[in-house]
Amino acid sequence: MFKLNSTGITNGYIDKKYGKSSNRVIQGVPQISFPLDWENPPEDTVSYALVFQDYDDIPEEGFSWIHWLVANIPKGKMSLQENESRSNPNLIQGKNSWMTPLGDYGLDDSITNFYGGPAPNQPHEYEICIYALDTFLELKNGFYFNELRKAMEGKILSKAILKGIYNG
Repeated sequence: MFKLNSTGITNGYIDKKYGKSSNRVIQGVPQISFPLDWENPPEDTVSYALVFQDYDDIPEEGFSWIHWLVANIPKGKMSLQENESRSNPNLIQGKNSWMTPLGDYGLDDSITNFYGGPAPNQPHEYEICIYALDTFLELKNGFYFNELRKAMEGKILSKAILKGIYNG
């Protein structure tokens, strides 16, 4: 069974250093991405895509908050290290929701094309989903979630989900 794991989530809780309690926050946005590893992907996997989002933000923002998008992780790479969002220039990453012009956000690409961690005012449950794909996707840095969804249509072999609560 395809499975997603993280040492950054213990007993169902995301470690505080990966959210607003981090010691690395820029313009109110937590920067340190958590470590992830996965196992038992389908045999025909060519690449992986990752989506980290907060469905609990819908009542506050009016939509699910996207915290991290990654596409075209090659089959042989079975993990992302802590802070790899910032330390690996080869990751193809999409825009997080900190780009929205709603509220006081509307931040630029130096913040929005990377991991933008949790910063809730109350505990929220987050979902990290990794997709095993049968191809690489034609996406470039700065892609949007809708572009990822459309690009993955008919190409998903399997997915694995990991959930965690952030209570910063």
